[in-house]
Amino acid sequence: MDEHCLSIIKSSKFLKYLQNIGIKTDVIRSTIFSEFNRDTFDNFINIHEQRLSPNIYIENLVFTQVCKYLNDNYAESFIFENNGKIDIKSIIAYSKSLIQRPDITTPFESDVGFKEPDNFNGFIRIARFEQQLAERDYSTNDTNRGAVLFEGLLPIKMHTNPLYCQNASDDIWNNTFCYDEPRIQGIYPNLHSIEAPNVLWLNNELLDMLGLTLDIYKNGLRALDNNQDTVLIYRQWREELIGNGASLAGTNANIAKLEGCDLILREDYYAKLHGFIPDMVFYTFKL
Repeated sequence: MDEHCLSIIKSSKFLKYLQNIGIKTDVIRSTIFSEFNRDTFDNFINIHEQRLSPNIYIENLVFTQVCKYLNDNYAESFIFENNGKIDIKSIIAYSKSLIQRPDITTPFESDVGFKEPDNFNGFIRIARFEQQLAERDYSTNDTNRGAVLFEGLLPIKMHTNPLYCQNASDDIWNNTFCYDEPRIQGIYPNLHSIEAPNVLWLNNELLDMLGLTLDIYKNGLRALDNNQDTVLIYRQWREELIGNGASLAGTNANIAKLEGCDLILREDYYAKLHGFIPDMVFYTFKL
C-alpha cells in the first residue's frame, strides 16, 4: 500500500471518532490493511497530470471494517453519534447546490492580498474555495500541479487562510459549526469520501447573531431570515471534466480542471455583519 492510500486511511473521520471516544483502533487498522485490494482500488483510479480522481473505495473499506469491529465487540452498547455518522443532510444539500461556474477570475489569475469582495445582484461573495488543475509541460522541469484558492472574511487584517476551521460538515446541522473559533466562516475539505466535499459555511454563532435559520437540506445549503427569504447561499461547481486518454465517460472523466464553491450573503445582512465586526476585511490566500 502506497503512502497516498495510507494517508487517506489515517485521515478517516470514523477512525478519528473512535479514537476521540477512547476506542483503540490498532486492530481495525491492521484488518483494513489486510483487506485492501489494489485491483479494486485501481478500478476507480484516473491519474491525470499527477492528480488522483475522487475515490471512495478506501472510505467504504474503512467504514465496513469499523462497523464489523463494533458489532463484534460493542454490539449491545455502541451507537454512532454526531460526527461519527455519515452526513446525509450535507450530501443532499451539496447535490442541490450545483451551479454553472460564475464568471470570475480563476485561481491562477487571482492575486493574493486584501480587496473588496464581489457584489452582484444584491449579494456579496463572502467566501470562495477553488482549485485549478495545471497541465504540466513534460518537456521541461515543470512540477506545477495547479493552484488552490482560499478567499474569505477575517475579523482583523492579517495574512492567514480565512477558511481554516476544525469542524466537520455535520456541525452545520447541529448549529455548532466553527463555534468557539475566531473564524467568520470555515470550510470542511472532505476528499475521497461518499460525503460532500468542500462545504463552506458561516460560523454558527454569527448566524445566530444575524437572526438567520437553516433552510431544509432538500433545498440546498442556505439560511433564511424571519420572512423566509433566502439570505445566505452555498453554491458549488465542477467544470471542464477530463478523462484518461480519449475516454470522456464513466470513472475516466471525473477530474475537474476547475472545482470550487462559494458563499454569498445578501448585502443588507453583509452590512449587519460588518456592524458586528467593524475591522472585518476580505482576504485572498493561495497555495
